Amino acid sequence: MLNRRQFFSAAAAGAAFLARGQKAFAAKYDLIIRGGRVVDPSVRLDAVRDVAISGGRIAAIETAIADDAAATVDARGKLVVPGLLDIHTHCGRFPTGPVLCCWTE
Repeated sequence: MLNRRQFFSAAAAGAAFLARGQKAFAAKYDLIIRGGRVVDPSVRLDAVRDVAISGGRIAAIETAIADDAAATVDARGKLVVPGLLDIHTHCGRFPTGPVLCCWTE
């Protein structure tokens, strides 16, 4: 029969083992952006989708991603435009010449 100290030591060891075991079941993706309106002109996509990101790259774009992620963002009612560049410009006018436009990325 176990005494109280042995019981609590065994319980603590079991809890530590289970806590380490949880890390073995790590999330498949780093981030899932759920339910946003995904616009991707390269594949003619304009629909409500989930976007999964893993290792800083888009890993999946699907109607409903059932896998787990370390973090989740609810994007319902928002636009999600994966992979597009910021194409804004800065324009200036010189007194001696035409308008000058510079693209920045």
